[in-house]
Amino acid sequence: MASKDEAEPRRRRPSVKSTVAVFILVILVILSAWSLVTVSKISQIPPSTFVTLPTTPLSSHGQVVMLVSINTITKKGVAAGVSGSLDTISGQPVAGAQIYVQYYLNGAYHTQVATTGQDGSFEIYFPMNWTGSLPVTFTYFGDAQHQGLSFNSSLLGEGL
Repeated sequence: MASKDEAEPRRRRPSVKSTVAVFILVILVILSAWSLVTVSKISQIPPSTFVTLPTTPLSSHGQVVMLVSINTITKKGVAAGVSGSLDTISGQPVAGAQIYVQYYLNGAYHTQVATTGQDGSFEIYFPMNWTGSLPVTFTYFGDAQHQGLSFNSSLLGEGL
């Protein structure tokens, strides 16, 4: 018959090294979580960056326009926004036009606006970077000389 000591294995107390290693691991996890929260707070964009997309119908009078050279803007290899140009069908730039860009972010659609320069070009920087394809809608409502335009596109993001 086995003795009582042989039947039950002896429990060992954790070593000081094990306790210190677990403590350090817990501290590292807490610091990592804190840094992620700090980065996400820093990268939040003020609501004033976004605008409401007007409900005005697109103009059907004047010259036909087109978006030219729609490209993803990258900074240090990370997708950061979009650039392009608004020209008439004959190739003349449309200066002073407001280009609305709408995309999906954090569970809602957001709209930003840019005004074209004298050469018809515009740039919009987004409050995030993305991977894969980002569906966007470009809208120009037109004016007395130019017809309005709505154009759906996908912008290639980081890693593509």
